[in-house]
Amino acid sequence: MLPTFIVIGAMKCGTTSLYYYLAEHPEIGMSRRKETDFFLKEHGQWARGGDWYRQQFPEESSARGECSPNYTKRHLFDGVPERIASVCPDVRLIYLVRDPIERTVSHYQGSRQQGREDRAFEAAVAEPEQSNYVRTSRYHAQLQPYLDCFPRENLLVVTTEELGAAPAATLRAIYRFLGVNPSVRNQRTGTRFNPSAAKKKYSPWVRWLSHQVPQSLKDRLRLYLPLQWLPGKHVARPEVSPAVRARLEAIFRPDVAALRDLTGRDFGAWSV
Repeated sequence: MLPTFIVIGAMKCGTTSLYYYLAEHPEIGMSRRKETDFFLKEHGQWARGGDWYRQQFPEESSARGECSPNYTKRHLFDGVPERIASVCPDVRLIYLVRDPIERTVSHYQGSRQQGREDRAFEAAVAEPEQSNYVRTSRYHAQLQPYLDCFPRENLLVVTTEELGAAPAATLRAIYRFLGVNPSVRNQRTGTRFNPSAAKKKYSPWVRWLSHQVPQSLKDRLRLYLPLQWLPGKHVARPEVSPAVRARLEAIFRPDVAALRDLTGRDFGAWSV
């Protein structure tokens, strides 16, 4: 059973919350692990083959999906849209996006929490073409190869801001896009899963212990065990100086303009 839809990203835009919201709909079956990363040839599960991928989805659901934000990191993982099209040519794509500067800051904060980033924020975004944080926030650039592989009507762009401010209406739009009953009431809306503000920088032994737990089990436990109970130190959100913010606005402005042209949306809640 292959997916009928895929949430392709973006990282730090609420894909974990959307995964759990969609899983509550009686006609939707989400993958057993939130991020299968099947379509990543390297650092993913592509080598496991199609049979492994089919086993990730429940057979009884009319709509089936997964959420893998790595699918919109073309600067790190190439060929993803082409592989998706080769396996699921009619799949529908949901791209969850957020104010690009806010997403960049959250991505950086997450790397700090994971112990993967020691630089100051200004240094981490100083070279935009070399910055994973910046390039992941260029949404239109990330979408371009998908538009070469799929018809425009197979793509739905949703913002984190509208999912937070009007979750019921936003989910109804997503349900209609997926062809399931849009009138289903979701009891999980309003709950944020995997929020950056709740995360901490954990000690090496906690990180080691976390790696011993299968990801599918962690995805299930997240419904019942909040992140706050784990021991660790909170990592403060970095301060963004006016000069750095102005430079990021200039960097993102052309990409956001292209996304506006593509979607017909104004993204008025964004700072860019």
